[in-house]
Amino acid sequence: MSDSGEPRRIIFARHGQTEWNLAIRFQGKTNVQLTQTGRQQAEALAARLSSWPLEAVYTSPLDRALFTAEAVASRHNLSPVILPELQEIDFASWEGQSIPDLQTKHHEAYSLWRADPFFNPPHGAETWEHLHTRLTRAVKIILDGSFRRIAVISHGGIMRALYAVFCGLNPHKVWNMDVSNCAMSGVEMRYGRACLVFANDDLHIRAGEEGQKMPVWGDTYGVKL
Repeated sequence: MSDSGEPRRIIFARHGQTEWNLAIRFQGKTNVQLTQTGRQQAEALAARLSSWPLEAVYTSPLDRALFTAEAVASRHNLSPVILPELQEIDFASWEGQSIPDLQTKHHEAYSLWRADPFFNPPHGAETWEHLHTRLTRAVKIILDGSFRRIAVISHGGIMRALYAVFCGLNPHKVWNMDVSNCAMSGVEMRYGRACLVFANDDLHIRAGEEGQKMPVWGDTYGVKL
């Protein structure tokens, strides 16, 4: 589809806080539930997006993302579209493991992963090649539609991978970008280009009700040609 004319704008957002976020554990594809705080964060994100003319919501099938997506979609009388391709990275035997414990017991493997996560995965975990392939499918599904205001709810690892797959950022460097619970990033497409316009905006979490009233896509945002 051509992206000339009115720009297509996509909000990428991470799910709310989970029990394993608090415990500092790898989650991956494990279906961990939101905490009460996480549910409140999802509602704050939904309130922030309620005034934005949202047309479609895509989500990972995992409960932590799906709950967040349903909160966002309900403000627009929409139902989220589940894309299995958006579920979090498979971390294999590291799922459920305490990160501080891994740092101590498997220091070398953890240090290699930390230095370049997509290219030094744990043994048996999902590779960058597989992740790139499935996210390319997800992007195609999302962009094949006619919607111009879209929300995509997923996970920390997936959002970083999407920065690389969708925006062409260096996959070796995107883990340097913070992705907070229920923070949102904006990508604008025009003339075939995907530009990261803003990232990790969580003012709706940090500023309470005042943050929820802030605009989503301010007049100063936009592709500079």
